Amino acid sequence: MPDLKETQRLRWWVGRSLKVRTHLGIYLLQKLFNLTDREAENTLRDNAAFRLFCGCSIIKNWHAPDHTKIEEFRSRLKPETQRHIANLIAVLAAKLKYANPTKLDIDSTVQEANIGYPAVANLLVKIAVVAKRLVKPLAKVSRNNIDAYQVNLKKIKAVVLYYFNLKRRGDALCKEVLKDLWREVFKAVAPILKDAYLLVKPLQKPKLWNLRRAFEQLQWQGYRLLDKLHQRLFEGKIHDNIYSLHAYDVHAFNKKKLNKKLEFGRAYQLGRIEGNFVYVGQCTSLHMPDAQSLPPMVMEHEYLFGKETLESIATDKGYYAHSNQLLLESKRVKEIGLPRPNRVLEAPYYYSEMGVMEKLHNRRAGIEPIIGHLKHGWQMGKSRMKSDATTLSAGYSSVLGFNLRQLKRYLTGEAILDLENKNTKEDMQDRWLFYGT
Repeated sequence: MPDLKETQRLRWWVGRSLKVRTHLGIYLLQKLFNLTDREAENTLRDNAAFRLFCGCSIIKNWHAPDHTKIEEFRSRLKPETQRHIANLIAVLAAKLKYANPTKLDIDSTVQEANIGYPAVANLLVKIAVVAKRLVKPLAKVSRNNIDAYQVNLKKIKAVVLYYFNLKRRGDALCKEVLKDLWREVFKAVAPILKDAYLLVKPLQKPKLWNLRRAFEQLQWQGYRLLDKLHQRLFEGKIHDNIYSLHAYDVHAFNKKKLNKKLEFGRAYQLGRIEGNFVYVGQCTSLHMPDAQSLPPMVMEHEYLFGKETLESIATDKGYYAHSNQLLLESKRVKEIGLPRPNRVLEAPYYYSEMGVMEKLHNRRAGIEPIIGHLKHGWQMGKSRMKSDATTLSAGYSSVLGFNLRQLKRYLTGEAILDLENKNTKEDMQDRWLFYGT
C-alpha cells in the first residue's frame, strides 16, 4: 500500500478506485507463467481459472483490466517490494515443510540488460539516430533552416560498414576509420546539441513523450559518450565506459569461461535452501562482489527464517574471506563449506573434514541448474524491461516466478521433500503414488 499511495499528484484517494485484489492476482499469474502484459490480458479474458483466481466471483463489477493498467500496477511496485514478495514464497514453503532452511547454498548470477551489444561504432550510430528525431521539432522553434540540422545517416552507416569490414580482417586502419566516424557523427550532432535547449518548453506536452525521451538521451548520455570517446581516441585517456543511451545501471562482466562471453547488466546474489527454493539478496551495487555479499546474505537468511536456523552453508572460492569465516563461526554454523582459494593468504588455515567439504561442494553444485531455470524460464537471463528500476524488479520477480512454480509442484505432489528421513522424490518411488493421491 505505501507504494500504491505514491502518486504524481500525491492524492491517491482521488479518481477511479483500484481493484488491488485483481491486479495482485494478475501479477502473481504473470510471474508464475512468465507472460507478457498482452498475454496476461488475453489469457485472463479466456481462462476461467485465471478469472476466479483474480477475484471474478467476489469483486463487484469485475472486469479484466487492460494490458496498460497491468503494466502500470507492476511499475508502481518498488523493486524492494517485489523482492520481499519473492522471498516470502520461500518462507511460506519452509512453514509448509516443503523446504528446509537449515541448509543454504549461495551463488551469484548476471542478468543482462535490454540493450544491444555496446560496440563503439553501434553507439555512435545510435547517437546520430536519436539526434535525427529532433531535427524537425528543432527547426520549428529555431531561426535556422532545417538544412542546418541535417544528419546524413546513409553516409554514417557506410563508414560503420567499412569500419567493421576492416576490423574483421584485422586491419590496423580500423582505428583511424573509427576516428573518422566520430568526426562525422560529431559534425552532424553538434548543431543539434548546441540549440537543443530551445526544445525544453515545447517538449513538455504529454503526447511528445517520445521526443522528450530522445532529447534526454542525447543531452545526457549522448553528450557524455561523445566526450569520453574523444578523450579515448584522440587523447589516449581511459574512463568508465558507457554501454547504452537509455540504460544507466549497466556493468560489464567477464568471467573468463569458455562457455560465457561478455555480459552487460547487473549481478544478483541468490541463496538456495533445501527443497530448491530461492531467496534473493538486495542489490546494493551493480557488481555485487561475492566476498562482500556473504554477510548480507546470511543476515537476510536470519531475517526470513530466524536466528540460529542456519546449520550448513556452501559457497565457491569467490566468497572466501577470513572475516566471513569468523562470521559463520560466530553464528554457530555446524558445517561451513567456504573453500579457500589457491593463493597466498596471511589468515590461518581453516581445517575441516574432507568428507564434509566434499559433501558441501557437491551440494553447492545443485544451485547451478536452478540458476539455469531462472535464466531460461524467467527473466533472469535477459530482461524485457527498458528502465533501470523495472529491470531490477524483473530480476527480483523472476525469483518469485520460480518459487511459485516450485510451490505448485509440491502442492500437486509432483515434487516431494521428506524432512524426517532426508529423502527426496528420487528416493521415494514407492511412496510417491501415496503422496500424489
